[in-house]
Amino acid sequence: MTLWEVIKKGAEEGLEAMRDGLAAFLSEAGRTSRIVKKRVELTAVQANVRKAFILLGSRAYDLHARQEKDPYRNEEVQNLIAQIDGYQVRVRAIEEEIEAIKREEERKKSARGEKASPLNGKA
Repeated sequence: MTLWEVIKKGAEEGLEAMRDGLAAFLSEAGRTSRIVKKRVELTAVQANVRKAFILLGSRAYDLHARQEKDPYRNEEVQNLIAQIDGYQVRVRAIEEEIEAIKREEERKKSARGEKASPLNGKA
């Protein structure tokens, strides 16, 4: 084998290894991207929960200061409680979606016979 053939073969093998590594990286990045998007959505919903709790507390105190007998009958209080309940349902749904993405990716890896990626913190 000539020097050129040895160099060419080494370059081709290196290129193939790089392609395999890039494919694995892109696959992991895609999974991570889906999870990151869900976590961003989760953070936004949790921020809405905090805002609604602040408004609810403020409204409840205002009603207390005015010596309202039954603040729970107040329409604004009822709406805020309903909002918070809705946000809590959405938080649980997003958390379940994140777990489903993780399970799906683990199944795919198992089917391909891959080991856990160092990118996701597992060895």
